[in-house]
Amino acid sequence: MNKMKHMRNLLLGTAASLAVLGQAAAAEDVIKVAFPVPLTGDYAAYNEVDGARCMAEMINKAGGVDGKMFELLIQDTGADTQTAISLTERYLGEGIVALATIPFSDTMIPVAQIAGAQGVSVIQAQSTQVEMHSGVVDNFLTNVAPDPYTATAAANYALSQGVKNVAIFTSDEGGSWSAKLPEWFAEVITENGGTLQATLNYTSGTTDWSPQIAELKALDPAPDAVFISWAMPDIGILIRQMRSAGLDAYVVGSDGFDDPSLDSLAEEDPTILDKVFFGTLAPAVPDSKIDAFQKECAEMGMEVNGLFPALGADTIKIIEYGVKAAGSVDPTAVRDAIRAADSIPVMSVDAISFKDTKSYALRDIPVIGFKDGTRVILTEEIPDNVPAWP
Repeated sequence: MNKMKHMRNLLLGTAASLAVLGQAAAAEDVIKVAFPVPLTGDYAAYNEVDGARCMAEMINKAGGVDGKMFELLIQDTGADTQTAISLTERYLGEGIVALATIPFSDTMIPVAQIAGAQGVSVIQAQSTQVEMHSGVVDNFLTNVAPDPYTATAAANYALSQGVKNVAIFTSDEGGSWSAKLPEWFAEVITENGGTLQATLNYTSGTTDWSPQIAELKALDPAPDAVFISWAMPDIGILIRQMRSAGLDAYVVGSDGFDDPSLDSLAEEDPTILDKVFFGTLAPAVPDSKIDAFQKECAEMGMEVNGLFPALGADTIKIIEYGVKAAGSVDPTAVRDAIRAADSIPVMSVDAISFKDTKSYALRDIPVIGFKDGTRVILTEEIPDNVPAWP
């Protein structure tokens, strides 16, 4: 009996060991990336899931990364920070290589702190907020340049068009993106001889801009441009109400303007967007790399509408590079390989690098405007007159 019991325990132990080894081997063959992001609510249009799915599918169909296949873990947070934190804790137990979440620092910072305890990085396709580069966390990478660069590129183009007198709209609801970015724009204007005439406040979901428009109309001289870092549909309402009130100033913005629904304003009147332009994250215009990617995804039956969803493809390309260079799915090794790279091929532009900056990809900032209702690139530059930022 004792011999039989010993033999049974030995066999069970061997089976358990083989099962654990099998699970480890299986984990090594999978690149798990988590997306606790808002799939519903006001910010759903700005998540990167569709582009990430399409790029992961493309790579998997081509054989993966040295045979390793992407697996995306996606769940809705509804833009709730506590939900993002809870999902992050769960995903960390499932062997993820990296994760992405809503691009606002009040969520990204606690998520990155929790993930960092296990060496996992937050790789965010669209985050421009400067808070993430202040040294609070060391496991954060973003595919795009911080807000001061976007503000400066837009201001430089405004100056080239003769803009001198400006008013800015600010709000604390979007962190530095909505509060500080307009101030950086104004700083570049004033440093070049212009004047900041007024700073106006607003809240998310504004449908009646008449109080702010009354303040703008009272300015003497009339402003050459107004700047706001916010998103649709609020921006579309502001533009319509300004034009109806006879205000002909340029309406200048940031990446929040980079939404296909803004373009639809020109369907009835193409001239309404003639004096609208914005600094943004990547050149999402006809015949761009992003345009080609979206068309290829559509042919695969995977719709990727707009810049923000498309940039999820860059997240996957960055991780693909890191896994291949590290020869491993170990999260810390992958991050180290990414930061050591001179050049990482991505979808939206030819290549990026984190080697000098560690936490963000410094690349050309496109300023996009409209001609006859169609997007055009007005300038592309890495500005060298960026205001000081932490």
